[in-house]
Amino acid sequence: MRPNVWGLLNGLYPNKPPDDIPLIGVKASCLLLNTLAEVTITQRYKNNSSNPIEAIYVFPVDDEAAVNGFTAHLGQRTVRGVIREKEKAKQEYKAALDEGHGAALLETAGPGSLSVRLGNLAAGCEAEICIVYSTLCPVEDNAIVLKVPTTIKERYMPSAPLQASDAASEQPAYSSSVAYGLSLDVDIYMSGKISNVSSSTHPLSVSNDPDDGSHCQAKLGVEKVAMDGDVIIRVKHSDLHKPVVFLSSQADVDNGSAGLMLSFVPEFEEASDSSEQLEFVFLIDRSGSMGWSGNSGKSRPIDQCRDALQLFLRSLPEGCLFNIVGFGSRFEKLFSSSRLYDSTSLEEATRHVASLDSNMGGTEILAPLKSILSESSTSLLEKVFGKSGMKSSRKLFLLTDGAVGNTQQVIQTVKEHAGNTQVFTFGVGDGAASDLVNGVARAGRGESCFIRHGEAIDEKVITQLGKAMQPVLEDVAIDWGVLEVDEQSPLKINLAPVFNNTPYTVFALLSKASQHQGQVVLSGKLLGKEQRFTVDVTPWTTTRTDCRILHSLAAKQVIRGLQEAGGASKKVLDLSLRFEVASSEASFVAVEEREEREDGVLKTIKVPLSPIGPSVVTPGPMLGPIFSSSCCCRCTRRAAPPCASRVLRLRSCSQSSSKGSSSRKSAPTGSVSTESSEMEPMAMAMSSAPKKKAMSQDEAPRMAFAERA
Repeated sequence: MRPNVWGLLNGLYPNKPPDDIPLIGVKASCLLLNTLAEVTITQRYKNNSSNPIEAIYVFPVDDEAAVNGFTAHLGQRTVRGVIREKEKAKQEYKAALDEGHGAALLETAGPGSLSVRLGNLAAGCEAEICIVYSTLCPVEDNAIVLKVPTTIKERYMPSAPLQASDAASEQPAYSSSVAYGLSLDVDIYMSGKISNVSSSTHPLSVSNDPDDGSHCQAKLGVEKVAMDGDVIIRVKHSDLHKPVVFLSSQADVDNGSAGLMLSFVPEFEEASDSSEQLEFVFLIDRSGSMGWSGNSGKSRPIDQCRDALQLFLRSLPEGCLFNIVGFGSRFEKLFSSSRLYDSTSLEEATRHVASLDSNMGGTEILAPLKSILSESSTSLLEKVFGKSGMKSSRKLFLLTDGAVGNTQQVIQTVKEHAGNTQVFTFGVGDGAASDLVNGVARAGRGESCFIRHGEAIDEKVITQLGKAMQPVLEDVAIDWGVLEVDEQSPLKINLAPVFNNTPYTVFALLSKASQHQGQVVLSGKLLGKEQRFTVDVTPWTTTRTDCRILHSLAAKQVIRGLQEAGGASKKVLDLSLRFEVASSEASFVAVEEREEREDGVLKTIKVPLSPIGPSVVTPGPMLGPIFSSSCCCRCTRRAAPPCASRVLRLRSCSQSSSKGSSSRKSAPTGSVSTESSEMEPMAMAMSSAPKKKAMSQDEAPRMAFAERA
């Protein structure tokens, strides 16, 4: 059976890494231009052994990252990496090592991760590897969010066979004792006056530019920090919601094309479709990792989920249908099918949510997802209301901290049902896998957001619920006017819906002959009524217009669109080679030819990451849907035997100790039965919670958007 792995504390090195781990430090230098970021990662290596080595380091990048630069400083020489077709790059790297030369290889290791191989690093020698990538920063809570990931949450591997794209992902090594650390600095340029720069994860030192209110610099408040959690930096400025156009010069790249990014915030009148019957389904991750708070006293992701759910329950519109589905190694539903939202069902759901815990084992998301999406909304409405022909609209909210090995299967499943179910996602806790959270929301034509430690939940919940209850701009089209566009992202055949008061970003690659002035018109239909938005292409320039961010990021966005649409591997390769962007089809390789060649057997050493999460497991066999009122089992975690493959196994529910079974206490109807010592119910028990008057579907959207205003 396929090993199931995630969140492993001991990793490749059971106690501590050996003394000859070659990575001795990492530095990140960031350039932030509004929502565009260029990040340069410098990794410093030293071979402390008496023989040449090959160092392998699998490390994280943002899942939106376009990797467009790779340089190796080997001894006294600097070797610039070149982009090659993936297999050809591997062959060049291997051939260089076989001949005793120095070489370095940079390739994608999976969603949101890269792999560096540094070969024939001579005994006692040092080397520096520089990796440059561009990324698009999201706007959350009226702030631009720059994320610099430092470690990877190990992916839970389900027992079902994986797609080729998922199976190809390379797992990193882990150790609970990592000696190297991170230093970071950020150069910030905004289109408006900067009002605030802050971080919820690390202390910052900010230096304002006395001559330019739109420019400042920031760095970590200490020289070096542990690489055991993402660095999050938030920037607020005065022109955040004004349209902005970035346009790179044709001279920036050899092929003479230009890159363009257009970002604006559309505003249209709030409206609702009174003929639609809304159904809300909340899919909640209750796997073991959701109970992990680390050693710093942080709130657990499952606690954040309970808080969010209680707010959701008290904000649903009158007359809607709803259900709650929890999943781990199995899944269970609060109701056998979605129930009408009223005071009785609200009270039952509130008790259920208060008892939710992270006691369901692994992260088997695919089975509950298929179960929800396969349910017929038409049949459900006939069952509840006793009449046919009603128009339904299902909204699915996924709350997870998950990093799973079958991400592409999950995304594809959501995409197949995007016509009848809109999906909104929440990445909960530190280290939530952005490729899963963002990818599922894109496939489900919804929106994604993240609830990290220390961040307010209320506004995020109300904002997402407001979007779900408001109609979106559909049948979206873009008229580029006089601009000659070779490629665009989102693709013309798959333009994402447009949400009211939400930033909408489009990338384009312009032909050599294209003009660089004009107007871009975005059009679509809101409840059947035509809507048009016009943006002038007036490029915003700064003193830092010499970077190649746009070309790389535009190419990366087009590549991602092609891959999500399926196939087109040749076009992906062509774009990768043309714009020098790493992808699933192309890698960077750098070779240092030496007069004195290295001989002997090459020792390979994996550089470990600091882990995120507890030492947990693989699930027992997957069961069918279990309705919570009849659930009578719990999952146990046990220490794993020594295992070179870094696998920890979870005993199935049927193997729980008799002592554990006998100590169970009965729970209220509709609640999961657990040991009382494991329960941490929210303070808002229904007995003390104020009664809520259900809102109408017309009232609820107004409340949601009033909160945002």
